[in-house]
Amino acid sequence: MRALIRPRFLVAAAVAGVAAGLIGIAMALLLELFESLFYGISHGGLLERLAAAPPWRRALAPALGGLVAGGLWWWLRATGGVADVESAVADRSGQAAPRMGLARPFLDAVTQVLTVGAGNSVGREGAPRLAAGAVAARLATRLGIARSEGAILIASAAGAGLAAMYNAPLGGAAYAVELVMVAGMRRRGALVAVPVCLIATLVSWLHSHGRPTFEVASPGLSSGTVLGLVLLVPVTAVLGVGARRLWLWMLAHRVRVLRWLPVAIGTAGLVTGLASLWVPAIVGNGRDAMEMALGTGLPGASNRAAGAGLVLLVGIVALKPVLTGLTLAAGATGGRLAPSLAAGSSAGAALAIALHACGVQASVAVLALAGAGAVLATTQRAPVFGIVFTWELARARAWTLVALFAVVVAVTLLASPAWRRTVASQLRTLRSR
Repeated sequence: MRALIRPRFLVAAAVAGVAAGLIGIAMALLLELFESLFYGISHGGLLERLAAAPPWRRALAPALGGLVAGGLWWWLRATGGVADVESAVADRSGQAAPRMGLARPFLDAVTQVLTVGAGNSVGREGAPRLAAGAVAARLATRLGIARSEGAILIASAAGAGLAAMYNAPLGGAAYAVELVMVAGMRRRGALVAVPVCLIATLVSWLHSHGRPTFEVASPGLSSGTVLGLVLLVPVTAVLGVGARRLWLWMLAHRVRVLRWLPVAIGTAGLVTGLASLWVPAIVGNGRDAMEMALGTGLPGASNRAAGAGLVLLVGIVALKPVLTGLTLAAGATGGRLAPSLAAGSSAGAALAIALHACGVQASVAVLALAGAGAVLATTQRAPVFGIVFTWELARARAWTLVALFAVVVAVTLLASPAWRRTVASQLRTLRSR
């Protein structure tokens, strides 16, 4: 513990937090640049650019982006590859972190953002995590920080990159502790991850101005919303488990021959582009799909509009996991957090609209947030991260956090036999006392 309060470690942690914040800003600006280049529209969000772009461009933009990204990954992997954050943190020898370097991780991160900006169906969150982790690894090496403390710093910086990208400091810290850190470092690591993520988020306010990622109006609790939350549990459990298994299978059977990467990723992009002609919100990482889910089917919408919204949401639920898996199988590197959020929020919003058609008034925003958190927690097998991160994205009312907590815990118990056994064992221990 004393090593974590030494001046050089504190300096490294502060610098890593500032660097992660600046990287988050840079990646957000770079994403906007790539979107404008590939779709030829310089303003608005991705869905607005799609609406203004001609059909041929919508179909070909992800394919072209896949070709370019595939060529860059071909070169990177053929010339030694890129060391990832998880390997650097888990490496007990302490040799992986110094070998990360800066140029190759940053090039890989830019390639990931290019892939998403072109419209391919993978998450963008891997880019700031990798780049921020590489900076932390360089700091640990230069300042002579011990291996264990260096691993904590790298994991915290990776979480800070995520926090800066989504303006979610506690979610970034939860990601670092629950998903990146390994056994034996999490208790000490939490003391580092929280301040580093807070610093990164404060720096990112230079671009985000402190606004949450999604603006939602959370209504009061109603019996219809409670019914919707109960029905949402089995739906999101099946969706989360199915998406996780699909993605793991796709990764296990991904393209291994490096020279085929441009063609494979380009083909996956073409499939995504063609599908977007019918379901536009499936392109990109999934942020636009979640934004649409949070604002679809609100009271006052006509039956025809609600029906069209329901069809689009079901299309996202069905296609987003498949297209994300196809892109990963083609050899692309990218996150699965945003696709999980997109699929889960769309499932929750679709359920709310279906209940509304049956005369039951359920909140679209609450069910969409709960669905997003439940699917995210299931695909990542990280319930704390799923709850905290999803709530921070919108910062809705406190009771919405309670609803999110209840749904995620119920889905985790339903979807994870190991978690059920752990909870049952703890309950037996408490009873025996």
